[in-house]
Amino acid sequence: MSLSVAVSAQKVGLTLSGGGARGAAHIGVIKALEENNIPIDYITGTSIGAIVGSLYAMGYTPDEMLELFLSEEFGNWQSGTIGEEYIYYFKKPDATPDFMSFNLNMSDSTLFEGLLPGSLVNPIQMNQAFMGLYAQATAKAAWNFDNLFVPFRCMGADIYAKKSITFRNGDLGEAVRVSMTFPFVFAPLWKNGVPLFDGGIYDNFPVNVMKEEFHPDYIIGSAVRGGGLKPSANPVNQVEPMIMQKTDYDIPDDEGILIQMRLPDVFLLDFYKAKEVMQIGYDRTIAMIDTIKSRIPREAPLNELNERRKAYRASLPPLVFKNIFVTGGTYEQQRYIISQFKPKKSDEFNMEDFRRAYFKLLTYSKIKEIIPTAIYNWKDKTFDLHLAVTVEDEIKVSIGGNISSHQANQLFLGLEYQSLGETAADYNANFQMGNSYSGVSLDGRFFSSARTPGYFGVHLAYSNKNYSQSQSLFYEDVMPAFIKKQEHFARLRYSFPFVMRSKLELFAGAGVVTDFYYQTSQLSAAAFDASKYNLFNSGVRFERNTLNYRQYPTEGRYQLLMGQYILGDENFRKGGAKYYTDIQQHKWMQAKAAWYNYPKIRHRFNLGLGGEVAFSNKKFSNNYTATVLRASSFTPTPHSRITFNEAFCADSYIAAGLIPIIKISDMFHFRFEAYGFAPLKSILKEGTEVTEANPTPQYMARYGDVFGSYQYMGEAALVMQMPFVSVSLFVNGYSYPKNNFNIGLNIGYLIFDSGFFE
Repeated sequence: MSLSVAVSAQKVGLTLSGGGARGAAHIGVIKALEENNIPIDYITGTSIGAIVGSLYAMGYTPDEMLELFLSEEFGNWQSGTIGEEYIYYFKKPDATPDFMSFNLNMSDSTLFEGLLPGSLVNPIQMNQAFMGLYAQATAKAAWNFDNLFVPFRCMGADIYAKKSITFRNGDLGEAVRVSMTFPFVFAPLWKNGVPLFDGGIYDNFPVNVMKEEFHPDYIIGSAVRGGGLKPSANPVNQVEPMIMQKTDYDIPDDEGILIQMRLPDVFLLDFYKAKEVMQIGYDRTIAMIDTIKSRIPREAPLNELNERRKAYRASLPPLVFKNIFVTGGTYEQQRYIISQFKPKKSDEFNMEDFRRAYFKLLTYSKIKEIIPTAIYNWKDKTFDLHLAVTVEDEIKVSIGGNISSHQANQLFLGLEYQSLGETAADYNANFQMGNSYSGVSLDGRFFSSARTPGYFGVHLAYSNKNYSQSQSLFYEDVMPAFIKKQEHFARLRYSFPFVMRSKLELFAGAGVVTDFYYQTSQLSAAAFDASKYNLFNSGVRFERNTLNYRQYPTEGRYQLLMGQYILGDENFRKGGAKYYTDIQQHKWMQAKAAWYNYPKIRHRFNLGLGGEVAFSNKKFSNNYTATVLRASSFTPTPHSRITFNEAFCADSYIAAGLIPIIKISDMFHFRFEAYGFAPLKSILKEGTEVTEANPTPQYMARYGDVFGSYQYMGEAALVMQMPFVSVSLFVNGYSYPKNNFNIGLNIGYLIFDSGFFE
């Protein structure tokens, strides 16, 4: 054989090891080889080597691979985070003070299945991402990896048979998904009743597979070594040296060359370091390029490679879906799932349409997992969408509340059940008990089977709020004020998404609201005055929420705009009296707008800004105290929500706040909140003083001057935000009453069910 024939016939294989984020170095190796016209005729890889190798095998350039690794989308895949554009905020249950939850599986004899997650990373992102990324190449290759742009193999692991698996055909996305499924971090894929995991467990450097499958003339190996890692306190990083077996990273000199890199400072999921790691791989390869060229005289000009790559990418079939096939669940559940993707049988839809329906189905849903597969239909030139669905029959139990050094100790129990048939429904029962708030709420939401998302809801609630103060608010006396607010109501609502992380809600409700209070210093159970309101309201509420925490947020934005019309009658009963006597008719409109934003100023410093505006044309109630109790209140901090302060109540007001936040660490931050409150017209008290002849006077309400008074409050808090609970040590002060300062500790959440007017 002549030298020219031998050179032209020479075939080169590239083998890529596993190694998590360290595998970004493989991209640099490929980039250096391409720039120096080194051919790559076959490629094998494990784990991250399977990802890089498969991307190259279906026509990605090194720069495109790096761009993907650094993208927000790739970050979401590896973390399980759902992108903001796919979060259906309208489906999120109302906020509750829970800090622990578990599932009672009604169809399993163990009952408590699901107490621990099957993986650290939620698999729903990766399941859809790998289908979308690899479906077109799988179709063009007709499920044969030899027919890709570059013939390809990757490795998986059957831990029960204790053997490695070589993927040479089938669904490319599924093969790569298995190959990088690191135990405990990512959920396994099940095939024939067996869970399959990361190929690196048994073969982290498939050079032997390269020899057996492709018989190349020369092999280039790229190995990012897992040995020599520095000890880490991160449990994810500790799993790697426990799971991965010793691998022989060796290629005999007469068969090829090994490009080897040790990266002790790069851990499993450190993909944010991809650019610098890629550069390490590039530099290492360039340092060896003369040796490689001397062994591989054949050249593959980069311009010709790019032309062939461009032609291959252009020949991939468009990712358009038409037919849907669902396995798992009941027939009715399957019909509901199909309706979310395509309301009409003739409809075709693309990957973006798929993602929106996919995440909508999985957001706060009875459906726990959907594994999608796209199979090309050569007849009508579209993809058939096959969905393997896991539906669980379970009750979610949530426990929470608040432990406090002051009058804010609360216990919370939440029960949630979801049903799915031809329609979907969520049922919630929340119970809360404490010295500040006690209540029960029942909530049902019924989701439309139409493609346009939305739900109809029924909300029933009973609550009792108690307020006490160490100083008088309504009169000058050392005795504490004591107030009770009771509500029981029913509300109907229709809610649907309105742009990202927002919802629009139409509501109507009817209820009875009763206030018990003292107007004098004669505190006894028989002395409670009472105002009872029989009311109906209807209105609209817009809400947007991207805050990172339920309480003491440090990032994100919250916006609220609500307007409602209210009508009904007021009944008044004097303390000690048996019956309600005075009856007044009321009808009014009220509106409220709130805005809170926490922009990042520097790495460890955020500056929160907030404000509220309220307006109402409600007329006065029977007396001053009743009027103040029914006015809108400004309560921006957790402590202000469990105290009643008449100085921060008004029918109409403007309030604003400044919230500097210093992030001490990812868990701890210090914040200071300063707020100013300006009522449009203060509600003032007028009436006769308490005398022996008139021990129970009736104080009436009147308006003060326009913006005639201002009030202030401030709070400083050291906050520890743990994944399951918030802990805060705070000190605060109010401009009224005089010398009103408080210090306290909260462990948990001061979150209560929404009231009739909220």
